[in-house]
Amino acid sequence: MSPVDKSAAEFGTIIVTERLLLRAACDNDIPLLQSKIFSVPDVMQYVFSGIALQSDESEALIRQHFNFGEGKTGLSVLTEKTSGAVLGFAGLYPCDILGRDDFEIGFVLAREAWGRGLASEIGAAQLAFGFQELGCGRLALAYPENVPSRRTIEKLGMRHVTDVSISGRGPRRVYAIDADEWHSTRPE
Repeated sequence: MSPVDKSAAEFGTIIVTERLLLRAACDNDIPLLQSKIFSVPDVMQYVFSGIALQSDESEALIRQHFNFGEGKTGLSVLTEKTSGAVLGFAGLYPCDILGRDDFEIGFVLAREAWGRGLASEIGAAQLAFGFQELGCGRLALAYPENVPSRRTIEKLGMRHVTDVSISGRGPRRVYAIDADEWHSTRPE
């Protein structure tokens, strides 16, 4: 049975949206993420250190930072809900970019998933999950200058807070939104 044939429950479902499923990773995801994300220069130009990774480098990164269990935080595999196809990764990851115990939201989509509104969909779902399910006080996102991502981030209500340089990731613009601010923009 291939990983796309298994039920989502077998992988530890974290977030479900209209079109997407965010779930824990499994070993079979590693080569898929390598071929669709980590080895693709166009995708990697704004992620981590900005360069494509070799298979061993991406496997080490995935094993270190991805959620392989029942946890609700960490990076997880983003799939298309109907087909199970791997579209990228996303998740809430503990960070101290702003000097507090915040969570950083993140989403990286394979090139085939660009331009379909999926970043906005998973971004909004991550904010709701972080504030409603995890009880976060603030969520942040640090990324290099990437105009389409900036538009998505601003559409989600996040605002520019500061610029920082993060070891291993380089210069980043930090956007954040507080729980009170997010809750005040939600319809009753």
